[in-house]
Amino acid sequence: MTRPRDAVVLVTGGSAGIGRATVNRFAEEGRRVVTCARGGERLDEAIAGLPGVTGVVADVADAADRARLLDRVLEEHGRLDAVVLNAGLGWAGLLEDMPGEVVEGIVALNLTGVVELTRLALPHLLAAARENGRADVVAVSSVAAWSQVPPLTVYSATKAGVDGFVTGLRREVTARGVRVHTVNPFFVRTEWLARGHGHAPQSDADAHGRLSRGIPPERVADQIAGCLTATRSRTVAVPRWAGLVRLGEVPPVNRTLDRLLSRRVEGIRRLAARAVRNRVG
Repeated sequence: MTRPRDAVVLVTGGSAGIGRATVNRFAEEGRRVVTCARGGERLDEAIAGLPGVTGVVADVADAADRARLLDRVLEEHGRLDAVVLNAGLGWAGLLEDMPGEVVEGIVALNLTGVVELTRLALPHLLAAARENGRADVVAVSSVAAWSQVPPLTVYSATKAGVDGFVTGLRREVTARGVRVHTVNPFFVRTEWLARGHGHAPQSDADAHGRLSRGIPPERVADQIAGCLTATRSRTVAVPRWAGLVRLGEVPPVNRTLDRLLSRRVEGIRRLAARAVRNRVG
């Protein structure tokens, strides 16, 4: 059985936020980590001094980068025991206000990138499961997957897609030793909103003032780490009470939300625009 310090874990989106907190947590545990981000300088800043951590500049939305990322893991370590699918983008606003290229980019990263990187990694995860009795896929989803509300309609749709993908994948691989998890956070104190609107901070100092309100990313990282030692596949809300969001899709609550929210779209548009200005200004 592979011990934690022997396990090789790929974490996407490791330069900031949840991914960075997760990489730090795994490094403390002695795991061997390969992580990626689109910005090399920020990634270098994030992993500086962390033992057993390798950084790769790669965009999970790009097919060639996905293949190169996995090749780097195998070249460096010869195996893969777990994948944490964390990289993602959001956009706050109404669908009619979204540029088409933004929609395509969010779907490409949040959903297609998750499915395709998992597909590439799966043969190696199955091999690890045969050798050691387990391997893990952890998808960082969102409570938005459980109740889709504006101004996060497209983001919510991609996360609902991730949750559906995870459910199907569990039914393919559970009996073969691969555990498949989702961690579904509520609002998290990250650069998510600034990044989604094209203002990714270039350094930790630049990130000051751009963080969205929410729980510390370390709380989410704790749950991700817990998935790698869980005895079965998990779906975890962070914090736990956030699982109540599921009630938003239970009749008649869902129909009530349809009516109420659709009558308030102009107010939602203004609130979203204000939130974006506060993070990118």
